[in-house]
Amino acid sequence: MATPGRHRVPVRSARKGGERQRRELVAAASGAVLLVVIAVLSAWAHHSLSTVRPASPHAAAAQPANSVSPPLPPLPTGTSVRAWLTDAKPSIIDVFGAADNLVTAARLGDIAETGAACPTAAGAVANLQHHMPSPDPTLNAKLQQAITSYHVGIRHCVSGTQHRDPIEIGEATVYAKQGSTDLQAAVGIIEDDLSSEARDHRVWIV
Repeated sequence: MATPGRHRVPVRSARKGGERQRRELVAAASGAVLLVVIAVLSAWAHHSLSTVRPASPHAAAAQPANSVSPPLPPLPTGTSVRAWLTDAKPSIIDVFGAADNLVTAARLGDIAETGAACPTAAGAVANLQHHMPSPDPTLNAKLQQAITSYHVGIRHCVSGTQHRDPIEIGEATVYAKQGSTDLQAAVGIIEDDLSSEARDHRVWIV
């Protein structure tokens, strides 16, 4: 007949085996949870770093908005020409007058008066040249065309009066008239550049 002590050993062994299995299951489960947590944290960190925008390389060098003044808009052509005309108008009027005196004296055959008109016209044209260029390139081209015609006429005027050569004097009047025609065309460009108020021809009254 078996004694009671012999039947207790297998029971204890079974209990110890069950506890060991439970501990192993718990440990395995904890490890799995830890792996999941690590994977989630790693994914979150990667997403956060990928969505952060890199700082612009020019950000550090950028100046405050108030430290740099915005560029001023260009002035309208009419405004610029009006300012230029304030200084140039007397010279333009003087050229018209000097050329007209030269042509009138030559037409009357007055050699002495024509000879005196030559340097006067040359001085008036030189003063106009001091106001070049204007703000309008088209105006500049027409003014230069007028000045060139006047220069040719003045050379003929000086030569013609010195040698009392009517042909030279006649050439002087031709080029002086052409210069005034070109200068009148330049005046038309000025008036087009100006506002409608400034287009009144009274602007040319001294």
